[in-house]
Amino acid sequence: MTTTASDQTIIADVLRGDTRAFASIMEQYAPRVYSLVAGMMGDGEDAADTTQEIFIKVFSSLPSFKGDASFSTWIFRISYNMVVSRLRRPPAPDSAAGDDRFWDNIADSTPDADDTPDGAPTVEMLYQALDRLLPDERTLISLFYLDGKSLAEIAFIMSITETNAKTRLFRTRKKLQKIISDEIRQ
Repeated sequence: MTTTASDQTIIADVLRGDTRAFASIMEQYAPRVYSLVAGMMGDGEDAADTTQEIFIKVFSSLPSFKGDASFSTWIFRISYNMVVSRLRRPPAPDSAAGDDRFWDNIADSTPDADDTPDGAPTVEMLYQALDRLLPDERTLISLFYLDGKSLAEIAFIMSITETNAKTRLFRTRKKLQKIISDEIRQ
């Protein structure tokens, strides 16, 4: 959970007024932040806009970075908190997400058991199962498996205890397993 020397150098450069140095922070972390945001919100313009807002927040909050956690963990915590805040807001009245007709017209596309050799789960099944998880559950899976974050880092990012992170990860894996096995049986 340490900040790399290159991150420290870039942070120092930005704090001294070299705002162009911040571009290297964005180049390094934007794809991973977008992945986290899209995992919680879904791909699209909202995820891209939120990712931009996150980096504006990171830039303005950079003087408050104390190094208690790694720089990437600090950025992920800001990202997580901003997405959670966004998801708590009610949808705009003219948004399709609030319109029941929008949801009624979405086709139900679940794979047939015949599509999987010997009843083995497919990548498609995994993605569909991930989509059925709650945003916090998808975030746990993404942070642990895709970003390689430790339980301590996940706990920091999500503002929970390490024990709680471990328990939630265990339960989420069980839930994923059940969703996939139910799909295979159908």
